[in-house]
Amino acid sequence: MGFREERIAKNEAVVRQINEEIEQARESRHHSSYTHIVCECGYDRCDEIIALTKDEYEGIRNDPRQFCVVQEHVIQDVEAIVKENDRFVIVAKREGTPAEVAIRTDPRG
Repeated sequence: MGFREERIAKNEAVVRQINEEIEQARESRHHSSYTHIVCECGYDRCDEIIALTKDEYEGIRNDPRQFCVVQEHVIQDVEAIVKENDRFVIVAKREGTPAEVAIRTDPRG
């Protein structure tokens, strides 16, 4: 894997950190049935919003290689689909640079 894959993984790591901060702020204010997060894709100009439950969010965060993206933003050569539904897709970074960056930058790690 090269520069492109590392850049994509770093973009996703930044958005994941933002979503962690959004989730922490939401928890301190109120409990709604859905959390709204920013798509965690590797596209640097993405601003798609995804609605997911607290359990869905925590399930994604159980593996530092996993990210939540909209269907159209799956990057097949960098990530594999773990699970999908009508609201979002859970992807896992492929072995090598993408997985290494995801694990290294995990805010919960």
